[in-house]
Amino acid sequence: MSQVQGVISIEQALVLASAEGFVLSKVYEQALDVLEAHECWNQWFASVARHCKSRPEESLDDYIRMIRVNILYLEDVEAAAAASKDLVSSKKMSYEDFRRLILDKVLESEEYKTESVLLMGVLDTFTRRDDQIAAMERLCFIFEKKAHSESLLHKFYERLRNTQPENAKALRYFRNLYSQSQDWISVIDVLKKLLDSAKHKQEVFRYGQELAAVNLYQLGDCKAAIHCIEKYCAGSTLDTSTIHYEAYYRLENFEGCLQVLRSALRSVEEPATQAIIHFRMATLYERIGNIKLAHENFKKALDLDNSFFEAIEGLISASIKLANWAEVSKWLIVLCSKTRSQTLLGQLNAGIIRLQEGLASAKSNR
Repeated sequence: MSQVQGVISIEQALVLASAEGFVLSKVYEQALDVLEAHECWNQWFASVARHCKSRPEESLDDYIRMIRVNILYLEDVEAAAAASKDLVSSKKMSYEDFRRLILDKVLESEEYKTESVLLMGVLDTFTRRDDQIAAMERLCFIFEKKAHSESLLHKFYERLRNTQPENAKALRYFRNLYSQSQDWISVIDVLKKLLDSAKHKQEVFRYGQELAAVNLYQLGDCKAAIHCIEKYCAGSTLDTSTIHYEAYYRLENFEGCLQVLRSALRSVEEPATQAIIHFRMATLYERIGNIKLAHENFKKALDLDNSFFEAIEGLISASIKLANWAEVSKWLIVLCSKTRSQTLLGQLNAGIIRLQEGLASAKSNR
């Protein structure tokens, strides 16, 4: 800049700026730099406007100058937005062009508030729907993550949804909004739209699971929850077994519960988790009256986790129902070996003695 000033003084620049043909001369940019350095804005803007009109093919640089000066020197972001609007309109710019040629050049990093004003200024000037969508998505990102504004965030997500009803970002926003207000019918409607527009299998799994969860836990619609899991989540890498199991359980469809547990068992490697699954299967078999399979699964649970206290109790209960008193005695003894409470230990020992006496008496009376 000092070299430019050495070539043209401010006095000379002011004279040149008012001279006929100045904007078409070779010293136009040099004189313009001098006017900018001395903040002679009336002459500067008048010169730039004349140059734009005289050399429209070179006007891009002039627009960039006007936008930059309005932001950097005058702090007039609205004027910069108006200049941006004129530029996009005259050049029929795309969003990507505007971002690359203007925003990336005139803005410093993290000037998100200024960026949002410029984008709002040009939004309606984009002629292509895709450009409007890209600009709105960027505005939503700014108002959600960088320059927080709940009202503007909602305004542009609403507009984005109206422009592109299947837009995933807008739909996710409204899903969260409806969830916060506990409008579960609207949440379900949004999730169905997300499912319809999902492009990847993993998205289908995730939205299907969310839809099942809302149906089960918020609306109590067990059948709808099961339908969602079985339609959308077959082969899912996500764990849907809890929702699937509970929906069947609430319907008292214990065969369905057992089917879910058998499927879960095939994908589990940890012995402790396998033990829990076998224990749940055993309790279900008890509910449907299949005591033999209940006993078998209680035993598998204990084999997998020898400290599984409840599995021993289950074995005792199943053995009583099977009238297998020798087994009852056996598991009572095992329970004693794992019991720390002296009071309970005394009760168990007394029960074992009475049972063994009864077994001996029955044997001698044969």
